[in-house]
Order: sequence, then structure tokens, then C-alpha cells
Amino acid sequence: MSATTPDVARLAELVARATDDRVTAEEIVGSTEPLAALGVTSLALLRLADSLESEYGILIDLGDRALHTEGLPGLAVHVEELTMRGTR
Repeated sequence: MSATTPDVARLAELVARATDDRVTAEEIVGSTEPLAALGVTSLALLRLADSLESEYGILIDLGDRALHTEGLPGLAVHVEELTMRGTR
């Protein structure tokens, strides 16, 4: 794993925290389903975007499809790409 590759377990924790643990980190790590299909609401996605921006120093576009249609593996790749691009 490179220095810019986000830790999947940490991303799952951030998603779980954004949902107030309505969706657990274990459920998120064990799934390839889109976050919305797991029960992550639009408000939770907003909270997740804020957490990702703080944690990784990136800028997340709330209209970004990776937040809405990707599962955790796709989100990890997207965060890595944004980190490598230096979107701040």
C-alpha cells in the first residue's frame, strides 16, 4: 500500500461514523454494494465528505458519483486519486 492509499478499515470507520453507526464498519468492509444501497443517507454522505476532506486534505464534490454509486473499494480508489492529484 502506498503512502497515499487510504486504509480501507479507516474509510469504513469514517463511513460508519457519518451514519452514527447505523451502518457498521463491518457491514461496509464486507460489501461491494454502493454506499446508498447499504443505507448511507444523503446527510451521511455530506458528513462523510467533510470527514474525508479533513482526514485526507482533499476536496470532495458532493455531486461526485463515487460518493453515490461506488462501494468502499471504489471510494478508496477515488480518495487515492484525489490525494495524488492534490485537490486542495
